[in-house]
Amino acid sequence: MLRKVVVAALALALVALPLAERTVHAAALLTGDQPVSVPAPAEGPARPIVDHAPPDLVSPAIACTDVATPPVAPASARTGIAGAHAAFYARSGYPVLCPGSTGTVTVAFQNTGSLGWYGNASLGTWGPEPGQDKPTVVGGDGTAGSPATGWPAANRPATQPASYVGPGEVAWFQFAVKAPDVPGTYRLALRPLLEGQQWLEDPQLSIYVVVKADDEHVPSYPIALPVPPSPPPVARTYLTVSPKDFEDQLRYLRDNGYNSITTKDLWWSLDQTAPLPQRPVMLTFDDGYADAYGVVLPLLQRYGFTGVFFITVNLVGRPGYITRDQVRALADAGMDVESHAMDHVSMAGRTLADQQYQMCRAREYLSAWTGQDVRHFAYPSGDYNAASFPALQSCGYLSAYKKGGGSIQSSNAIYLLQRARVRGQAGLGALLLALQQ
Repeated sequence: MLRKVVVAALALALVALPLAERTVHAAALLTGDQPVSVPAPAEGPARPIVDHAPPDLVSPAIACTDVATPPVAPASARTGIAGAHAAFYARSGYPVLCPGSTGTVTVAFQNTGSLGWYGNASLGTWGPEPGQDKPTVVGGDGTAGSPATGWPAANRPATQPASYVGPGEVAWFQFAVKAPDVPGTYRLALRPLLEGQQWLEDPQLSIYVVVKADDEHVPSYPIALPVPPSPPPVARTYLTVSPKDFEDQLRYLRDNGYNSITTKDLWWSLDQTAPLPQRPVMLTFDDGYADAYGVVLPLLQRYGFTGVFFITVNLVGRPGYITRDQVRALADAGMDVESHAMDHVSMAGRTLADQQYQMCRAREYLSAWTGQDVRHFAYPSGDYNAASFPALQSCGYLSAYKKGGGSIQSSNAIYLLQRARVRGQAGLGALLLALQQ
């Protein structure tokens, strides 16, 4: 079964600009190219799409426990070197934390020089991440963008605890770190110094703060991630479209007889040959940015369209994204809320088991949050691999959307329905170009 359908997927997010200039991440149109043969959902009787999830379905409780890797035992170095010197002595294990949790790190340095430390020895931030005297997202004093974890300064995790550390003696530095909200492995390079005098030897020491989504999925380490994370890419104008342009595009669709459809409508038409309205168009919005509820929903309602919102579960409730209550409000308003995985990560390099976690858990959460049966999926970044199709089948998905465009949708490519981006900063012309594909 082939259908010519323009399916519009718009990943919208307001960028922090003055109100008169606020912009949103640009729209993309879901369309199709040539039919591609991929595994379809298992054959059997017609599968109705139910309106509600089973009443006993609740949000899965996934354990997340703060732990630490094994410590590094003490190791003495040669002492009595003329001048001021230090050598790494011991450290506690790397903290493995849940998002938002705090942990304590202990690092010890031995005074290997001939001079005493008179209360002026400190640990300073170093390179490669975050860089010499630079703040970090895992700890600080609350200034320069660092979290307030009790450090003496944003670039000084700890100072000498004893008033004097003589030659051959060991100074034990202790400081708190806080896990960022985004799972990953964060690097904190450290180097001792004598304040106002000199940096001591570079021990090539890095503390890795490992932030896990839950106890089943722990990032590997050591992996250096940018610290602190870069601000939103405001300069990527091709991904942004103003609310005015978006409203102009909706007005054009309404005035020219387009009718919005949902993922369920398209699947039912491809799988069961159900008819579609004249000039069908699917308006989809990825990720779950905050303006999906605050900007997109009111405009869709004003022009009489239904939107499809592909939500990434672990982005919900974070700054710049919609809340769980707003996810439910979208569904209650008649919008189509579907799955965009647990994390916004590419499926291209992931195993079957990992994709099953990303897909199955996301379906469970979103079905529970919306009270509806979530059965359709959009690949984050549009990427997939050979394991994606059996993963989708095992999780009960009926269709999936990738990147790449056209308007011919095929039942033989039910897990490879395609999209064409409506590029930002191009006004109504960007929409017209996508509609021609």
